[in-house]
Amino acid sequence: MAINRTITSINTKLTLIASNPWVNNNIADKVGLGSTASGFVSPLIGVPLSLEGLTSDSPFKFSSKSLVETVTSFEGTVYGGYLPDAHQVELEINFVAASSSLAILQSLAKVMQVQREALKFNGTMIIPSLGKNYNLNNGYLTQWQAIPNHQKTLSAVPCKFIFESVDETVEV
Repeated sequence: MAINRTITSINTKLTLIASNPWVNNNIADKVGLGSTASGFVSPLIGVPLSLEGLTSDSPFKFSSKSLVETVTSFEGTVYGGYLPDAHQVELEINFVAASSSLAILQSLAKVMQVQREALKFNGTMIIPSLGKNYNLNNGYLTQWQAIPNHQKTLSAVPCKFIFESVDETVEV
């Protein structure tokens, strides 16, 4: 029997935490001074960031992945092999041009530019209408658009992340 639940996405919450896995582990790091080659430290690293100002028509898009690649022999036998990237998930987030979260992501993109290192992201997505939480594990910001496209109104600004895996956690 189907559970009486809505499928409303508007209450979905996404929180991401950026970390720099390549920062040296010395005493300066332990007291929060940072010791990257550039000496640039951002107050946004290690802080949970709740993303806001998403578009209402398509705030989140998750990619689907193939689990197995198949080939067929001349005799018609199908062979398959598991793909190691099968559980990677690409997440596209679309922000309205006036979103305050864009400034945060712009700052994190600047950190990567200055340090010339990729920040790692972990996150949590809460979907109240389904009563589910998901952990987004070991991801990277892979695509970023610094300026919104100009049309009649400023277009939504997309950004993409790739996560190593997504795990469902305890119900809300």
